[in-house]
Amino acid sequence: MALDLTPSPRPHGAQRMFSMTILVIEAFVVFFAVLAAHQLVPEDRTLTWTWGLLTMLALLACSGMLRRGAWPYWLGLLLQLPVILLGLQVTAMWVVGGGFALLYAYSAVKGHQLDREKDAVDAEVLAARDEPEPTP
Repeated sequence: MALDLTPSPRPHGAQRMFSMTILVIEAFVVFFAVLAAHQLVPEDRTLTWTWGLLTMLALLACSGMLRRGAWPYWLGLLLQLPVILLGLQVTAMWVVGGGFALLYAYSAVKGHQLDREKDAVDAEVLAARDEPEPTP
């Protein structure tokens, strides 16, 4: 089974909403992890802030681009790597980053499934509405 992350055409679909929420919350978590790393690894502060701020900006930019097709969803999956690798400086980020990666993947896949089901129900309702009423 191929992983299909093509978003539904509905403007406020579940896939976009779930994925965007995860990415924005994750950007805040990265910011707080960078603040912690600032104190935990004082010799690498420049690297920490550069890595953290670029990751944060990329997560926020990706969350804004989710309506542009399937590629931002794949980019969001790819952006989980630098979040997990923050574990090199803040050990807890191995678990937190991994958890966010699983959450993001689940939200993208389950949101796509929910949008597909919702589109099918909408199509049935529209088809039933267009059928003429039987006359007695």
